[in-house]
Amino acid sequence: MQFVDECVLTLKAGNGGNGVVSWRREAHYPEGGPWGGDGGNGGSIILIGDHNINTLFDLRNKKNIFAQNGENGQTKMATGRNGQDYLIKVPLGTSVYDFDTNELITDILKSGQTYEICKGGKGGHGNAFFKSSFNKAPTLFENGDIGEERKVFLKLKYVADVGIIGFPNAGKSSLVTALTNARPRIANYQFTTLVPILGTTKINDKDIVFADIPGLIEGASEGKGLGHDFLKHIERCQMLIHLISLNEYDNEDLFKAYQLINNELEKFNDQLTKKKMLVVLNKCDLSYDENKVKDFLKKSKLKNVLLISTKDKTNLDELKQEVYKIYLDQEKINQQQLEQQTSDVEVIELKKQKDFKHDLKISMIDDHIWNVESEYLKYWIHKIPLTTKDNIIRFNQKMLSIGVEEKAKELGAIKGDNLKIYDLEFVVD
Repeated sequence: MQFVDECVLTLKAGNGGNGVVSWRREAHYPEGGPWGGDGGNGGSIILIGDHNINTLFDLRNKKNIFAQNGENGQTKMATGRNGQDYLIKVPLGTSVYDFDTNELITDILKSGQTYEICKGGKGGHGNAFFKSSFNKAPTLFENGDIGEERKVFLKLKYVADVGIIGFPNAGKSSLVTALTNARPRIANYQFTTLVPILGTTKINDKDIVFADIPGLIEGASEGKGLGHDFLKHIERCQMLIHLISLNEYDNEDLFKAYQLINNELEKFNDQLTKKKMLVVLNKCDLSYDENKVKDFLKKSKLKNVLLISTKDKTNLDELKQEVYKIYLDQEKINQQQLEQQTSDVEVIELKKQKDFKHDLKISMIDDHIWNVESEYLKYWIHKIPLTTKDNIIRFNQKMLSIGVEEKAKELGAIKGDNLKIYDLEFVVD
């Protein structure tokens, strides 16, 4: 399957079903009564994390996704069937952004984690819902709400405990193979690995996930080589193994190779250089210049550098234990940060109900014709079909509640003027 780590989707939740007006007409119930049922709720669109998926390939060609609409209400007070939710399975590490604002909406990081990205519209009430001691035969009913719609940008950043970075031919794929259950393609040429490879291994009592990040080169942060596409996958790693080949054909200067990779990390995101990093010199099974190693240690001022060989498994157990120590330390730090965030939770007062009068905008567009704009009225125009006397009265009450006529008169409207409210027209009394 082709590796895809970015895609754009337009999502539309289902609309709620409409309520209906219906009357009970049976021989033994001469008084009858309202019998119209409510509409069903529209289906929502829900993201769900799936550990069995490692690419966004299946979503790449699904430009538009629609959830099912709710069914209309029926007679005998029968509620319409709810629309079916649409589940979108995404790989762990998927970040979801608003396409227009680039604002982060959510991160899917755990298997089974769900997020309702678009909520389905609520079903409208039928006339049976509005029956009361004051109105025993209501002709009131509602349309269902419109389901939410949004355009989103999905970006996959792999979730791994340990990211293995380094130049091509450093032996990253061989190390992942030696340490975990992953079986990447291995060959003696650059850019053998074209996509990030994940592998899991048990070290003592912990299952630790390693990620083989495709080879970086100088200029990767600016788009050269493969690094520009895959540097983002390092961002979620808890720690890094910086793998450097001892083979003089791969690196003439170990310290320069070390610096170049660190520079690319800093240019892409300076937070990457602040991650816990274990520097490992690979291919010690081959002949190498020990003086170059000493020079590297002197210039880098690193105290904990391991020499390993993925070929003959030299010092791999020691490497695992070093990773385990850093993993435990990072777990403690993460727990402390979580406890700190919990203890610092602020008590926020509930917001007051929105002032719809403030959102009301009225302007003269022609002689004795006034244009009215209001999100509140826009919602109720859809919600209340003006096809029955009761519904017309109800909508007039909505206009009265935010003072439409009152404000129009303050602006100069007189009796007989027309109020244009979207597709409807009303006369000022």
